[in-house]
Amino acid sequence: MAGPFPGMDPYIEAQIDWEDFHNNLISEMRTSLSKRLPGDYVARSDTRIEVIDVGEDSTRIYKPDVLLAHRRGSVAPQRSASPEIGESVAILEPWQAEVTARDPEEVRTAFLEIRRLPDLELVTVVEVLSPSNKAGLSRQDYMDKRQDLYERKINLVEIDLLLGGHRVPMKPPLRGADYFAVVARGATLPQAQVYGWTVRDPLPTLPIPLKAPAADLSIHLGELASRVYENGLYDRTLRYDLPLPREWHIRPEDREWAQGQGGRAS
Repeated sequence: MAGPFPGMDPYIEAQIDWEDFHNNLISEMRTSLSKRLPGDYVARSDTRIEVIDVGEDSTRIYKPDVLLAHRRGSVAPQRSASPEIGESVAILEPWQAEVTARDPEEVRTAFLEIRRLPDLELVTVVEVLSPSNKAGLSRQDYMDKRQDLYERKINLVEIDLLLGGHRVPMKPPLRGADYFAVVARGATLPQAQVYGWTVRDPLPTLPIPLKAPAADLSIHLGELASRVYENGLYDRTLRYDLPLPREWHIRPEDREWAQGQGGRAS
């Protein structure tokens, strides 16, 4: 992949508008697959509106949901005599504060559908997970869609390029890697293929199943992500001198390595 990392650049998740990277990656996937699909298949990108709970962020303005007061300073309490009990009580002097509120924001999230002619039968869905799929108010909506596709025996490819948030539920749970892809074939559910790799690894080539007797296609994830990085001019805006978010579940030695890679690029 372009940039200082052999695989996924975690600074994209930390600093770049994820909607930009996500939706352009879906567009690159569609272009790549459309050139190789059998004659009775088409690839179509679609979008849905998802809600992101952006949380506390001093760079944004929120509407009321949770109010948080930021103390500007303290004033020593004054004491006066109580007319009823004759004892001194504290009279606190208020300070000025600003209220902030947590307001979910809506984003358009792209996904890819592969359909079979002539009736545009839905065969495969390709999802690049977004932050709202992994946490927040829209996670359950995504889980419901996932279950619906399973029940309809539609192939589902889920690609998780995010270090933050919750993993998609699997048995056993997804562990031992930083990034995952799950390829669930409608014909073999509940069994699925799981691919896992770390922040140090190149992005993999993944199978995209169609409907028998058509053979699988593949996507070269690293090549496609590199195009998005280069076309988006991410190297001009990424601040590799900044630390990665502390809340990410990443091994300390990998965090140190990643920040070292970023430091060499800054």
